Amino acid sequence: MSSFAMFLLEGGVDVAVAVDFSSVASFLEEETSNYSCGEYVYKITAGKGTLGKHWDLVVNAVDPEMEGQPLFPLGRIEVESDGPGVVNLKVPPRMEQTVHGEDAADWDGKLFSSFVSQLLNSLHTRKLIELPCLLPTI
Repeated sequence: MSSFAMFLLEGGVDVAVAVDFSSVASFLEEETSNYSCGEYVYKITAGKGTLGKHWDLVVNAVDPEMEGQPLFPLGRIEVESDGPGVVNLKVPPRMEQTVHGEDAADWDGKLFSSFVSQLLNSLHTRKLIELPCLLPTI
């Protein structure tokens, strides 16, 4: 995993996005269905939440060649309303990620950092956040 990817995962990500809370689900569904890293694709599943205010989503890795295998959870994304037309997307720091119950291995850190980079690139491409350039996706 690159040092920049490690920096993103260790520090976490917290960005304000100028979209309605109700639009986030369709954005995530549209964009993340195109994300991949090596042979893996990503599937987001819902965790805890408060209708219209807060979602705790789990990012899972899936090998499309292994249909029927359980999803492998990589990390979490929190989506929270911050008033009309603004949503905060937060990827908690790696130490706060409790999906595995143990420290993540390097390969799943690579998969999760690739997902996070692709998500930030999608937000930038849609002009919802500003980045100096597109992030590497490994």
